[in-house]
Amino acid sequence: MKIPHYLGCLLPLGLAACTLYSPKPVDLQRDTAEWQQISARMCEGDTPLTLDKLHEIGLLLNPELNQARLGYARSTAVAEFAGLWEDPGISGSFARIREPNIINRGIGMSLTLPVTGLPGLSRKVAECYKEADYLAMQAKERAYLVQLDTLRYRVMSTHAKLHLMQARVKQQTEEQKSAQRMHDLGEMEFADFQVICRRLNDGQKELQEMEQEHLQAHLDMVKLLGLHPEQREVELAGHLPGAIPAAVAAPTQEQLMQHPLLKASMAAHDTSEAELQREIRKQYPELEIGPGFEEEDQDTKVTLGIGMKLPLWNRNKEGIAQATAERDIKEYDAVQAWRDLMHQSVALSDMQGLLLKHCRAEKQRVSLLSSAEKKQEELYAIGETRLPAVADARQEAYLRRMNFIDCMTKLLVTQVEIQYLNPDFIAK
Repeated sequence: MKIPHYLGCLLPLGLAACTLYSPKPVDLQRDTAEWQQISARMCEGDTPLTLDKLHEIGLLLNPELNQARLGYARSTAVAEFAGLWEDPGISGSFARIREPNIINRGIGMSLTLPVTGLPGLSRKVAECYKEADYLAMQAKERAYLVQLDTLRYRVMSTHAKLHLMQARVKQQTEEQKSAQRMHDLGEMEFADFQVICRRLNDGQKELQEMEQEHLQAHLDMVKLLGLHPEQREVELAGHLPGAIPAAVAAPTQEQLMQHPLLKASMAAHDTSEAELQREIRKQYPELEIGPGFEEEDQDTKVTLGIGMKLPLWNRNKEGIAQATAERDIKEYDAVQAWRDLMHQSVALSDMQGLLLKHCRAEKQRVSLLSSAEKKQEELYAIGETRLPAVADARQEAYLRRMNFIDCMTKLLVTQVEIQYLNPDFIAK
């Protein structure tokens, strides 16, 4: 039996081609050292980080994005080997008849012929998963850039407000000292003195809270970038714009249809369609053939067996039901993603119009109150007005400047979200 002998030689060759297990333990010390090195290299020097540099660091080091890339790498590796035929099986038999002394030997194979086309559908499903993971990765990158740009404006806002508060508290401290001297000399009423003291106490408390917010914003930035905590002292380049920016155009419906989030949802639905096709195809039997070789009383026989499963009651109804339900869920998700994008576009556009109105009104109030503050300062310098009056003017101008910063920050954040809704927008 030369042919069975050759078939037996294929077994060790097949085992030699198998993948061997290679341990890969988690080494936290090595990972920490590499993390420190790459973080230091990305933030090398004392130069503040520009927007382009923030994008470069974040897209490289952010852990959530890297996790999404690992998911895409997994689906890519699966797609490379998807759709392979089932391996054939080999069986052998040995029988000895004592009277007369006859030895029968045989070897057989079992081979499944995928007449239903399941390997092709498996390749299609794997490619759909690969495409869906790729688009989901793109959607996460775009959502990440929105989060990074808005946090950058938050850091700038807290930085500007912190400097404004520090200057105001220093000014309030001088006011309190002057008020103390005037009150001791009987030149200021106690009620006016109490107002100045209360403002100083409130200002110091607000300054402490702003210092905490400023620190937290920096820590959040370092974490969002994926940098090592040692880089928490890193500074950002740029400041909040002094002028009110022009309105940003909202994307059209045609542009929204090309948004990565919607495309990822549509790809997930296409994947569920392919999954359902595969589950439906599984209800049909595959053709199994079994060629064999037998040696009986020195006579060699060639046999061929043909078989298939009969789908009498188990027609993969469970798998089809699950795949159908999953397709309905993915269809709903895709439709809801489209509706959410339309709602978001309209809501952000309306909010931008309102914030532009508020910023213009607040800037006008800042201008008027700054003029009033300047006039009170001039009168106070020549002794034509008293300290409580000039302190009131300073406080009103200060509060309006703080409110203008808040309005500007909200407007800039809203415009960032509108810009990234447009798939044609590229951050610069």
